[in-house]
Amino acid sequence: MSKNCSVENRSLALGLVLLGLLAACAPEQAPAEKRAAEERAIAQVNAAQNSKPPPQMIEPKPILFADIQKYNLFGAGCAFAPGGSMGAVLLTRSKVAYILIDDRPVRFASDPGSAKLPLDTVSRYVGKEMALSLTRTGEGGGEIRWAGHLVVTDPFDQVIYEAEGQVQCGA
Repeated sequence: MSKNCSVENRSLALGLVLLGLLAACAPEQAPAEKRAAEERAIAQVNAAQNSKPPPQMIEPKPILFADIQKYNLFGAGCAFAPGGSMGAVLLTRSKVAYILIDDRPVRFASDPGSAKLPLDTVSRYVGKEMALSLTRTGEGGGEIRWAGHLVVTDPFDQVIYEAEGQVQCGA
């Protein structure tokens, strides 16, 4: 058995030496070819890391008075209603904002660096999986009622809801 083992070891060593010689004889890549191959590999990795899934559109539901009572969403702030609707899909407060998705309120925290709006509200709020931006559209409009534009984005900054409408602020 020791003779077989020694013969097998010698055969393995000889095979490794031959493999090494073959590798040494292989043509070496030119520096430009090597750089191009490295750049292609880097581009493939970057493309894989930067790929975004398709946006999953949302359809916020109107926040009714029963929802405000049930989830204790009372307070001074503003409400956004899309189009000519009377049903607000967004409530903003000084520190938080809410939209109703799948019959559950989704909470957003105010972004203190964003533009100031009436009643200590702000133009941008950020949630765990989404962010929203509420801006004035057009000229004029008072502090209580004005035309607005709502945009909700996903974690990849893709628009998942957008609407023009009316903003009404009060206590």
